Amino acid sequence: MSNQPPASFEQQPTKNGEPVFDAPWQAKAFAMTVKLNESGIFTWTEWADRLSKHIAEFETHSKISNSDNYYTLWQSALESLVDEKTGSTKESND
Repeated sequence: MSNQPPASFEQQPTKNGEPVFDAPWQAKAFAMTVKLNESGIFTWTEWADRLSKHIAEFETHSKISNSDNYYTLWQSALESLVDEKTGSTKESND
């Protein structure tokens, strides 16, 4: 697996080239994504494709205007990709 971040990270809120998080859950979602990639659950290409899909769907009706929008999409993309890769669903975990 490549250690290079996916192109979809280019839309990530940053300051001086570093990720910016407005809330702790955003940093946790970011960290979980990195850890799951490092664990081999998915590749950066799979992640970038999934996040890009979620962003594109959102942008058909709205614009990402803040980090909350971005990381909500991030979390949704992460949940759907992990569900697909592991066969779990949010409902089965509730």
